[in-house]
Amino acid sequence: MKETNLNPIWKCPIGAIKGWNDEKKGVLRATGIKYATAPRFEAPTAEPANTDKIVEATKWSPASPQPKDEFTDYLINQESREMKVDEHCQYLSVTTPKDTSFSDNLPVMVWIHGGSYVTGAGDYPIYDPAVLVREQRVIVVTVTYRLGLLGYLGSKESTPANLGLLDQIEALKWVKQNIAGFGGNPENITVFGESAGGDAAAHLMIAKGTEGLFNRVIIQSAPFGLLPAPKEMKTVMLEEKEKISADDSLEKVAEVQASIQEIVKPFGLKSSMPFGVQYGEFPLPNEEDLDHEWEKAAAHIGILVGNNKRELAPFIPYIPVLNKLTKTPFIGKYLAKASIKFLTKKIYKSGVEEFTRRHHLGGGSGYKYEISGGAPRNQLAGGHASEIPYLFENEELWEGSPILDGITWGKFHRQGQVLRQIWGVFAKTGQIKPVHVDGLIKVKKISS
Repeated sequence: MKETNLNPIWKCPIGAIKGWNDEKKGVLRATGIKYATAPRFEAPTAEPANTDKIVEATKWSPASPQPKDEFTDYLINQESREMKVDEHCQYLSVTTPKDTSFSDNLPVMVWIHGGSYVTGAGDYPIYDPAVLVREQRVIVVTVTYRLGLLGYLGSKESTPANLGLLDQIEALKWVKQNIAGFGGNPENITVFGESAGGDAAAHLMIAKGTEGLFNRVIIQSAPFGLLPAPKEMKTVMLEEKEKISADDSLEKVAEVQASIQEIVKPFGLKSSMPFGVQYGEFPLPNEEDLDHEWEKAAAHIGILVGNNKRELAPFIPYIPVLNKLTKTPFIGKYLAKASIKFLTKKIYKSGVEEFTRRHHLGGGSGYKYEISGGAPRNQLAGGHASEIPYLFENEELWEGSPILDGITWGKFHRQGQVLRQIWGVFAKTGQIKPVHVDGLIKVKKISS
């Protein structure tokens, strides 16, 4: 790596990449690197190498087109920057420790963002990995991929399915080929993601074309209980999709996507995440082959998988029937507690237990965790996404958020250090000591 006017230049097989020195956060960054390109509703192709000129990597990656994210707006106290939007959103960003040499061979962590496969972006401010990078001396790559109707709904008879997953695979190929130029170890790559990103990380384990691209996965709060979608639901969605073509405006695409999300509501819980990976469509196996494929992958990939203790807590206001029940005089708080416990187990925890059991049977190693962080009387404590501010600490963004109500910033910072160390040690070695940090996290080695 060379520095020109304090801006680092990394020499990689893809070409020379010019990044920037983030003095405020104490890290070096290469942001907004295009890793692939694709026409609408088509599979991505890798960006060609260009060794004749410097690739400028000084702007944030654009987000995939998406509806307003009311859930995230509720959890954070402000937006720190506006996100640009582009349906051709196959970009990634690399964050490295400031004093990294190309020969350091640092562990690499690739972040797949969540958002129910319809919202979010790799460079969304809440996923800034600077503190994780500084403390743990790892390199973090954040990936942006296609979402919703543009990225996940398809069939053999129409346009391809799983395009967002194919985007992620191209990003992983880019990392494998180029990360050594940043001082990263291409033989020590951990994929980690939360919610839909955790679900994507799990499915990347069994997707064609990912062999050898990563060594470990950290699966955070994957909504395993929402998959697979009923065939009848997929049929209804595909019929509605026929109302648009590759040439229609993004406004028309957004209208049809919203219509799909509305018409699937009669399918109940499964309609909570209608867009997502589809089995039996490239690059994923048929549904009946899932257990076999995950068992086959187990011996080659270490896992850290888990859930938050009260995942459903933040969603109560968004589920009309539960919101009404929990306001019932005298018994409302008990109904809320029972509902949160039941749905957390059904959507998240049972899937974690099944995933770790199968991984162990396949000869794999790893750990499972449960997070309960937050103030005891905070109704969002241990809720969905409550670990995000711990992993991606950002005082400007998170201080004053309801998710941290009742906990001092000092205590939050100390707990965050614990959580980031667990994630960092796993990424470095694949081996962590079982721990029980009261009020924060329990980690156990998996077994049958």
